[in-house]
Amino acid sequence: MFNVDRIAKAPDCLNSNQYNTQEVVDILEPMFHGKCYLCERDSLLDPEIEHFDPHKGDDAKKYDWGNLFYACSRCNSIKGVAHTNLLDCCDVNIDVFKKIKCLLPSIIDTADISVTALQDDVQSQNTAELIHLCYNEKNTPLRGITRVVLMDIIFNLHVEFQQYRLILKKKMYTPSEKLAAKERLTVMIQDDYPFAVFWKWHVLEDTFLNEQLKDVIDF
Repeated sequence: MFNVDRIAKAPDCLNSNQYNTQEVVDILEPMFHGKCYLCERDSLLDPEIEHFDPHKGDDAKKYDWGNLFYACSRCNSIKGVAHTNLLDCCDVNIDVFKKIKCLLPSIIDTADISVTALQDDVQSQNTAELIHLCYNEKNTPLRGITRVVLMDIIFNLHVEFQQYRLILKKKMYTPSEKLAAKERLTVMIQDDYPFAVFWKWHVLEDTFLNEQLKDVIDF
């Protein structure tokens, strides 16, 4: 999960009780960097307009601009109406990165991704539980398939991350190659990058990378 600046005003279509419209999508998609706000996957083939607080037939919630989020179908279906009282990534008073830690396992296709609440408040605990399910849930055949696809995408980016780290670590690479690797890693830890939460936490947990990127770390 990443923080989102909800700076755009509510689109006019909401006044006509319409939310699943081109107007809403055109605002939400770039606002959320084209990423699902829960798993942080981008370039979604299955984007959905998700109600952060389930509306359950309540029109006030159904067409509330502050209640409309950008999500993938996997995360939206896992969240459903059961997961509530979550961290609001659009709340300027909440730094979601400092509340939940996400780390990749050494064997990503079989082991669970680690999602840990760093604070004991109910919202952090609830959100960590949901995000853990978004990454790891495989309780049905179809969710098992979508998890494999998700893990493959994350793993491919993780390989790139480790390659850039290797370039910085080994003496065989030139200064220009090392600079390019550092620039690549700097891009990966920006909120608009897919799965940035992992790359940020892996930098913080890695003494070597923490030192290498100390001048660009701002989280």
